[in-house]
Amino acid sequence: MELIHNWTNLHVEFISTLLHELEDKGIKYFILRNYEKLPEQNMGKDIDIVIEPKSYIGTKNSLLKVMNMLDIHYYQITQFDRMRCWYIMDNKKHFGIHIDIIENEVYKGFEFFSFDRLYKNVEKYNGFYVLNNTMDTIMLIVQNIVAYKSLKDKYRKTIARNYARFKNEIDKEIIMFWGQRLGKKMIRCLNNSDFELIVDDAYKYEKSAMKRIFMKRPFYTLRGIVRFLCGKIYRVILCPKKFWRFIAVEAPDGTGKTTFINSLVTELRKYYVSDEGRFCIHHFRPLILPNLGAVGERAGVMKQDTDFTKPHRAKPAGKLSSFIRMTYYWMDYLLGIPYLLRKEVQAEKYTIFDRYIFDFLADPKRARISLPYRVRRLFARMVIKPQIIFVLNADPEIIYKRKQELELDEIKRQLSEFRKIESISPNVIYIDAGQPVDAMTTQAIDIIFDKFLFKI
Repeated sequence: MELIHNWTNLHVEFISTLLHELEDKGIKYFILRNYEKLPEQNMGKDIDIVIEPKSYIGTKNSLLKVMNMLDIHYYQITQFDRMRCWYIMDNKKHFGIHIDIIENEVYKGFEFFSFDRLYKNVEKYNGFYVLNNTMDTIMLIVQNIVAYKSLKDKYRKTIARNYARFKNEIDKEIIMFWGQRLGKKMIRCLNNSDFELIVDDAYKYEKSAMKRIFMKRPFYTLRGIVRFLCGKIYRVILCPKKFWRFIAVEAPDGTGKTTFINSLVTELRKYYVSDEGRFCIHHFRPLILPNLGAVGERAGVMKQDTDFTKPHRAKPAGKLSSFIRMTYYWMDYLLGIPYLLRKEVQAEKYTIFDRYIFDFLADPKRARISLPYRVRRLFARMVIKPQIIFVLNADPEIIYKRKQELELDEIKRQLSEFRKIESISPNVIYIDAGQPVDAMTTQAIDIIFDKFLFKI
């Protein structure tokens, strides 16, 4: 599959066209850092565009217009307070770009500087608008120390280089932002390039900044805090389903689940221009409750069996024991899935399960469950279902040649059982695992885009 994380001519055309559109519409904007080689190259993973407050609708329309002009069809918007992360992609063109549209920089409702103040420090660079070096350095320090409590090495080099050139102007802005006591302390650290001490005092800088911002504009800041908290509660506590990206992959051992999932995540990362943290892979259960074998070993009543190369190595438990085991694992899903979704939905991450509760229907021997099918089916129905369930199908003979952990007849039986999942959930998608993994991945990405992304 073609790589898309490189900066291509389509990226150049997209950014150039977008910036011209913003100017033509009279939308005030500037690009925040990592702009040195734009639009021909991008020095960062994403592009931060700060826009004048209340101009987001016009900016959104410009983005959609450019997408339509360049025949790019899919996008996702993830909002954090006044920042909207736009992930724009097209699976036919193998194109992905990440643009953050920011209605001014805020942190937990606290606005660092007014847009008008920042815009007075804007200058033209290579045909588009950016902050001048003084204010860009101040924003780099403030954002990373107050919001992230850290300074990456590349930022330290940028700050040191700009401080050597614009020391007086930067010192003045620091004193205005942090006051005399902490401001002079930071200036001493900058003079000595002592970034470690600045990071060590990050919480002091944060507390001082928030206090001073609140004292200058108390009602405006209070409104921002309330808006931030409401957004946090809505996303994390209420966790509406529209934020979920919940996928499960089911198949007998040897079908290639792990290879398929790894390929799928690798390709999706390229479209999202992101790190691996966006994709959370879980195996079989949420594991909010520990494995029963581990519980028994800690209790001193048994030794845990960790020979996972033989999935049917242990004898099935009795009826009562099976019911207890099934109830225990079901409770793990009942409690664990909402917990995982709430945790992973904060950044709209993908929750991907390599096997899910449906394994108890197709392969109960793996968990030593010997209960009637209708009982196991009842348990499976009483949990949150993934929005997409990929069931991998392949010729039983091919699966057996790949991995001899299961007998051929058992593979045939499991394939038949996995096809029954659609009687429990309408979200089943069958994928031919006999084809190359790239073809499987392409098919899955088409489905994921149509399910989870906006389309124009």
